[in-house]
Amino acid sequence: MKNGITYDLRQEYLDIGFGEEDTVEFDRIDTVEAIESTLRELGHQTDRIGNVRRLVERLSRGHRWDLVFNIAEGLYGFGREAQVPAVLDAYAIPYTFSDPMVCAIALHKATCNRLVRDLGIPTAEFAVVSRIEDADGVDLPFPLFAKPVAEGTSKGVTGVSKIRTRDDLRETCRQLLEKFNQPVLVETFLSGREFTVGVVGTGDEAVAIGAMEVLLNNKAEQEVYSYHNKAHYEDLVEYRLGDPADPAVARTLDLALDAWKGLGCRDAGRVDVRADGDGNPRFLEVNPLAGLNPDISDLPILAKLSGVSYRDLIERIMASATRRIPARPALLPAGLATTRAAVPKVPKPPRVPASRTAPRVVMLHEKIDSGAPADLSDLATEMDFLTGILTRLGYDVMPLAMTLDMRSVAHALRRLRPAVVFNLAETVDRQGRLAHLAPSLLDRLGVPYTGSGPEAMLQTSSKVMAKRALAAAGVPTPAWVTLDEVSAGEIHFDPPYIVKSVWEEASIGLDEDSVVPDRGRLLHEMELRLPLLGGSAFAEQFVEGREFNVGVLGGPGGPEVLPVAEMTFDYPEGKLRVLGYRAKWDENSYEYSHTVRSYDLRPDDAPLLERLRAVAIRCWHLFGCSGYARVDFRVANDGTPYVLEVNANPCLSAHAGFMASAGRAGMTPEQVVQRILADARRPHRSGELFLSGGKGAKGARAAGGNGKGTKTNAASSGNGDAQRNGRGGARGPVPP
Repeated sequence: MKNGITYDLRQEYLDIGFGEEDTVEFDRIDTVEAIESTLRELGHQTDRIGNVRRLVERLSRGHRWDLVFNIAEGLYGFGREAQVPAVLDAYAIPYTFSDPMVCAIALHKATCNRLVRDLGIPTAEFAVVSRIEDADGVDLPFPLFAKPVAEGTSKGVTGVSKIRTRDDLRETCRQLLEKFNQPVLVETFLSGREFTVGVVGTGDEAVAIGAMEVLLNNKAEQEVYSYHNKAHYEDLVEYRLGDPADPAVARTLDLALDAWKGLGCRDAGRVDVRADGDGNPRFLEVNPLAGLNPDISDLPILAKLSGVSYRDLIERIMASATRRIPARPALLPAGLATTRAAVPKVPKPPRVPASRTAPRVVMLHEKIDSGAPADLSDLATEMDFLTGILTRLGYDVMPLAMTLDMRSVAHALRRLRPAVVFNLAETVDRQGRLAHLAPSLLDRLGVPYTGSGPEAMLQTSSKVMAKRALAAAGVPTPAWVTLDEVSAGEIHFDPPYIVKSVWEEASIGLDEDSVVPDRGRLLHEMELRLPLLGGSAFAEQFVEGREFNVGVLGGPGGPEVLPVAEMTFDYPEGKLRVLGYRAKWDENSYEYSHTVRSYDLRPDDAPLLERLRAVAIRCWHLFGCSGYARVDFRVANDGTPYVLEVNANPCLSAHAGFMASAGRAGMTPEQVVQRILADARRPHRSGELFLSGGKGAKGARAAGGNGKGTKTNAASSGNGDAQRNGRGGARGPVPP
């Protein structure tokens, strides 16, 4: 059975500027991985979909699944947890957990309390404060308890949530109304024991598998299971499985199961219960989309304490959900009823219709095969993200693989006739040295495209060529030496050295072992690492110091430098600070989890930041970049910023540094993409080859060019100087 997985990944939202508390309900990547690996162990195929917007995009492209494992919480509105179930219902695709009605009711605590009360299930007395004036009309005995009406994970619950006076009630309600922009639920304070009850199953088959008691220690905020206590549960909270023989626990289990069945919840979840001062259990809330991290989420922990393994929990959830899969597919209106078979990631370009209303964007990219490495798999994520943005901006998006069969690519482009090509082809046939082929072909065809032209792509793709241009222009870059020079014994700077690929991006082949502390071992290490480095290698002086990424975005007023990000290394003493492949791509590695992008720089960094910005702009003009680029720096301990490389086609994924920096500048992803499209390179002439289908060499020459007219490329001139002056690496770094 083919299972899609829908989720909101917390890191993606953090990377685009959302705060810690804004994203606390969203999932970590290891939660998604745990669910996916367990489903595969159970014999299911899996397909990561992501959030509701990506689900809509995938559905619009014809993708279907036998069942969707849904843990998406949603971002906006009282119905946010109902969005994915509602969309799946519209397409008659079965899914795990509760339906849209239950998800919406459960999130809105006041509505849920009313229904539970009508079912005859005891809950605390409550009132709803929608305006600050409503607080004066609350007619409940003190002490009271206040919280946002539609938040989870104890958001908005603090030590002042327990209220003892009318003035405190008004002030707490005012703060919550202003912060969360939603009504406040005010309840009679329950002073007894608190439990969370795990429930598995649907309807009459549902069972309460255990009640876990929440016990606060002396260091915790007392009497309140607050956001702070939850966030620091390891130090402040003890969880203890209740004994079903305990009458209070037995009543709690019965109440939770009655609420679960009465509300119509499905498959698995949690019900929170707290007793009043006399020990009588009262319903607090139900969580129909309970967290499923095997190590830190309440439901898996509770299940394990009750003798139910994580695998068994997922298997029981799937068994409950698959009972809802109909024997025959539902009849759908035309346009919705498409096959459930998987649609290829990069479909063959269809015949262009006679007319269309939306301008077409062709997304040109490296071919993505099954089993692709992490860096190439991330390209698929980037494409999905950009496709969603472009679709929302009103474009018809068509992916097209850039291959060495350039005649076929050219034929497809002529047939598709795009208004613009969004060029993501950072490699061709997995070779960084061929990155210039895509813009070269587009220039020849006379097709407008995003990003830099072939000259900039060629020069920046070769790190050695780029360093020669930087050195010739007087831009500081670490000393370097080629493999041929090392073989000839021409090394004119001291260790340590770091061995890198000349052509490959994404830190391929780069790790701690790339650093060579001894001159005598350098040649051996370079030759040994050649297969990891795509067959090319050079050695650079390893600069111990701080590392920075500087994004530059084109625009009508010229290039704009985005907020500068520092890559911080939370490494133990003695571990080399190398931003290698594991740190960038292996989410299970120590390096990945301990390398953090930070914008919280010190006030005394202001002169350094100004210098980084100035050098980044200089690099932009030196190489003739267009659209967007990123410049990576190492700042030595003496304060000198050295350019490591210039990336003329950096990643634009939601979680990548470029979009994160743009978000810090107050720009949405849509605004970034609009700027890039507006700065797209236009053919010098009207594109005779593209329009005519390529008749004659004369048309080919006329349609060529780099979109900049006859203006001399400063980078080409600088590089020529570097070549005439001999081997730049032997001279060492150029002083600032």
